[in-house]
Amino acid sequence: MNGDNGKVGRDRLLIVDDEPDVRALFRDIAEDLGFTVAEAGDQGEFLAAYDALDPTVILLDLTLPGADGVELLRDLAGRKCTTPILLASGKDARVLATAQRLGRMLGLVMQGVLQKPITVPDLETALSEVLTGPPAISVEDFERAIDRNELVLHFQPKIDLRRADIYPIVGSEALVRWMHPVRGLVPPGEFIPLAEDSGLIGPMTEVVLRDAVAQLAAWRNQGFELPVSVNLSPRQLTDLSLPDRMIALLTDAGLDPSLLVTEITEQAAMSDIGKATDILTRLRLKDIAVSLDDFGAGYSSLVEIYRMPLSELKLDRSLIVDLDNDADARTVVKALVALARELGLPVCAEGVETDRTAAFLQSIGCEKAQGYFFSKPLPAEDFATLASGLCHDAPNRSAPLEHALA
Repeated sequence: MNGDNGKVGRDRLLIVDDEPDVRALFRDIAEDLGFTVAEAGDQGEFLAAYDALDPTVILLDLTLPGADGVELLRDLAGRKCTTPILLASGKDARVLATAQRLGRMLGLVMQGVLQKPITVPDLETALSEVLTGPPAISVEDFERAIDRNELVLHFQPKIDLRRADIYPIVGSEALVRWMHPVRGLVPPGEFIPLAEDSGLIGPMTEVVLRDAVAQLAAWRNQGFELPVSVNLSPRQLTDLSLPDRMIALLTDAGLDPSLLVTEITEQAAMSDIGKATDILTRLRLKDIAVSLDDFGAGYSSLVEIYRMPLSELKLDRSLIVDLDNDADARTVVKALVALARELGLPVCAEGVETDRTAAFLQSIGCEKAQGYFFSKPLPAEDFATLASGLCHDAPNRSAPLEHALA
């Protein structure tokens, strides 16, 4: 067994093979990928290396002197091993597949099989699939990101569907990203749950609100004005000073309040219905629109549509993605659009990904939409380039809007 000078990383590979040259090659490839590596040539070395390294992945040859790979699988099962195992052998594919099934029957995590001779790309691919990636983001990391202004906004166009065969841009939704100094652009799925659990969702939303207003002012100076939607957190919907602070931001920037749209979820509003009703009503009185986001995601109720002072209903993407292939989904969405029309509420559909979906939504009277069919969320400069050229002269629906940037 060869160690790594006592240094143990997050990704630790145990190579079990009776051929030293093969182990050396595998070691070089794995270390280039960032693994700490230990080696074993027989059963005795394997057990000692397993205890010493506590591997995060095992690369196991099925043909070993003294004890074959199947016996080692039994040893690992007896130790209640949960480490992913890659099998390697020069035996035929049927033997490898049978050994993999046996490992699963023993309760082991069988990651895959590699048939010798193993190519460098095949081994790199197999090992890359079990890399743990960078360390998890901590609360302190994200708190520093807020303090250092590392959060940036991307803007996804909102499209008017009422214009037959063209799709004018009529607004956007501000979506937060984290420009990490080392990792680069971090998507929201990697930090929003942490922000919610840690209580940082409030400060983060304040940054988004401030930056969205600043961007509105910058676009006005570039010669166009389009509303921007900002998602409010549950914390904002318990802060009675929010409407006054929002108006102060807009007034200081010289902006019409109608350029800012607030998006809320019923779940957020229900955390303190009394304060939420107070805040949302005051926002509407100050000409700031209120959109009910994620409608149809599973927790919204029809009662709240008419109880809350709404100015728009947004259909959740979970309803929209099935429209092309599910008649029942089309029936439900058609009924919701008709209901909203009776209540005087415009409807925006999220998650539109195909021309067929867009055409169906047009046919049932859905007013607005957003989704990757039209454009992914764009940096502010790219959105400005797109919107300034297309907000009044949109392309035919046969191509997504963002193609105009090419």
